[in-house]
Amino acid sequence: MQYLVYETAVEYESSGQFLGDIRQAVQDLKREDPRLHHYSLADFSVQKGKRTVNVKLYFQPKN
Repeated sequence: MQYLVYETAVEYESSGQFLGDIRQAVQDLKREDPRLHHYSLADFSVQKGKRTVNVKLYFQPKN
């Protein structure tokens, strides 16, 4: 299976804000990249940085 992977950095203030920022990043990517029209978010990983949280978004083809 072929995944498309995108990376972004998100500031962490609260869990609700953090999840909202990830949702917004997914929406923005889908709007900007036409390839993602046929993909859905499959998974994501997070890694704490000094000032932000680094997020990798993994998209897989829709069934």
